[in-house]
Amino acid sequence: MKKTILLFLLIILATGCGFTRETVIRNYYVLEYYSHTEKEELFLDEPLNLSLQINDVVIPSTYNRPEIVIRHFGPRITYSENDVWATRLTEIIPSLISKRISAYNIFRRVSRDFLDVRPDCNLTLRVNNIELYETEDIRAAGINMTFVFQDNRENNMFIEHSVNTEKILLDDEVETFVQIVNEILLEETDVLLYKILRHYGRLPEKEALQPLTEPADSLLQEVSEGVPEGMGILLVPALSKADNEPPYKLFSRDGKEYDGIPGEPLALPAGKYTMEYGSGSRRQMMEKKDVEIIPRYKTIIEPDWSCLIVNIIDERQEVVRVRYEIFDWETGQTYGIGIPARREYGEKQQVWMLEPGRYKITINNEPFNTYRNFTTVYLTEGEFQKITLVVSTNQDGTPGDLIGAGVLEEDELAGTIGHWHLLNAFYGNASVNSTNEKKKDEHETTLVFNTQFENKVTYDNFPVNYTLRNLIELGTTKTTDTGFRISNDDTYFRNTFILYFLENMGIYGRFDSELHLVNEYVYFSSPINYRKKDLAGNTVEQGLSVDQVKTKPSIMPLTLKEGVGINLRAFNTGRVNLNIRAGFGLRQDYYDDVYLLSTDIETANDVSYRLFKAQETQKQRGAEVSVIGNFQLPLNLTYYTNADFLFPFRSDEATTIEWENVLNLKLFKYISVDYRLRLRNKLDEFGEEYIVNRHALFLRINYFAR
Repeated sequence: MKKTILLFLLIILATGCGFTRETVIRNYYVLEYYSHTEKEELFLDEPLNLSLQINDVVIPSTYNRPEIVIRHFGPRITYSENDVWATRLTEIIPSLISKRISAYNIFRRVSRDFLDVRPDCNLTLRVNNIELYETEDIRAAGINMTFVFQDNRENNMFIEHSVNTEKILLDDEVETFVQIVNEILLEETDVLLYKILRHYGRLPEKEALQPLTEPADSLLQEVSEGVPEGMGILLVPALSKADNEPPYKLFSRDGKEYDGIPGEPLALPAGKYTMEYGSGSRRQMMEKKDVEIIPRYKTIIEPDWSCLIVNIIDERQEVVRVRYEIFDWETGQTYGIGIPARREYGEKQQVWMLEPGRYKITINNEPFNTYRNFTTVYLTEGEFQKITLVVSTNQDGTPGDLIGAGVLEEDELAGTIGHWHLLNAFYGNASVNSTNEKKKDEHETTLVFNTQFENKVTYDNFPVNYTLRNLIELGTTKTTDTGFRISNDDTYFRNTFILYFLENMGIYGRFDSELHLVNEYVYFSSPINYRKKDLAGNTVEQGLSVDQVKTKPSIMPLTLKEGVGINLRAFNTGRVNLNIRAGFGLRQDYYDDVYLLSTDIETANDVSYRLFKAQETQKQRGAEVSVIGNFQLPLNLTYYTNADFLFPFRSDEATTIEWENVLNLKLFKYISVDYRLRLRNKLDEFGEEYIVNRHALFLRINYFAR
């Protein structure tokens, strides 16, 4: 019987392992010969009377493996599990180079092996590394290798050619990396052959070959299967990584017109095209002629333009809808008018595609020759830049003049964080009160310190919106007769994910948690005796003549809230934001080792004890409704509200109500008055429901971490 059970368990274990094992899908890559990259000046009608042997390539063991090597910042490398070479590099590299040299008819005989005679010349290849460079900002193909050509007849004459190059990849495809490596190998072989022909006096009377380090207008890479015969691919990179860069036009020689979008591959018939691209009017467009599309190959345009995004905010870092205009610095020609996007409505930031150079940006309908409300920006070739303009606002929130402009830290990080927005802030206040109201010769002094740490992470890329808000609030109080005591301790995390299926309506999911960080005590002016009772009424702890009793440990009570449903954006402007949510909700209130001071007194052996009773963990599920609003009011007032209601499915459970209100009055740049009112319902020890209200009013000093 035991053997049968053991066999049954082994079968289940083996089956489970089989089902949970992940299947790794591997992509295999090869190096191929590109005939369209051949150089006419290297072809010889009559070859050199020399034989050439291509020796085996020497590669360090670190790189002589099937997996593509990925180099990270610094000395760290990793190996791709999904992307591997189809053939060993020690075989495919010399074979590719041998085919290249043979095609030019430069040598009488080219072979990997000479079994019958000794070759006149040898070509030795050493590859130090072939790597895919990956950092937060760029991806590049890197090769470090050496060609050594040796003539065995001329006292072992050497011609050496070293390669150490990195080529930026203009998309994120591994296929692009492989094709760039392929082209570098062929191009550098051509450079070596140029040196060899010059040595033997057979260099054609034409311009010398240019090394690959001088980029051409476009790169040609092989296209994967699925492209019709006679068709190729054109890729115009999106410098901003956005999908709304200005579209471009292509004109074929037979008069046909094609429209393309930067960042998206465009299939085209083979041939040469004229490309028009850029922002502004038709006469301001940039032009690139003779863009060649080769069958079954991808042509990638090397960017000779720049991209610009203009943000306009106020000192509160709120987006302000102010018109701006972009002028050419030299000619004064306007490229057009823009208005900052309302990303909460799903609008996308306008991307300007401009020629490299200096531009003037004005606001408030100012002309080109203005000396107020303007800034300048200089764009370099292949660069994407975000510039932020900061404008003043009056008490009603109406935007005024330009008070600052430049590239902010978050703009510099735009390429790595994309649609993410981070906010870290610290708030603090302190107060000192002293009075001799009770006794003439004695002053009572009270010190109060409060701090708040706020972290907010937002991802906003319509139709997806995600918000994580974390607030840690700590406060201490000290009086003349007592030491410092924790008087305020709240921490909460709020996570909300919304997927919009209409402009102002979507599906939400949320997970919130509330807790406190330090132990909480009840203090008494005179010593007491106490007992703690568990849920069954048993005594779990007692003490005599104490002036404080711990009622809540760190973390507990812990409240968790989960919900899913429909989110409606009732209002969403620069000054008013109101969301209404309704759906299915869950709530758990964990009260492990949490006690509540009771009015009951227990007597044993003529000793009276104050009783602390354990709190029972509560779990509820039901229909939830939430109202979340943020309002920018006149007179520098900001109002935030978050009302949360849970209507349990069980009739014997009470409705849960939590309503947080924050009213902030800005006095100076970093100083404001903050009033907070938090309401929630609660049951007392007799089971009666009442509203707990908590007020806080203090002067707040803000520090925003950049």
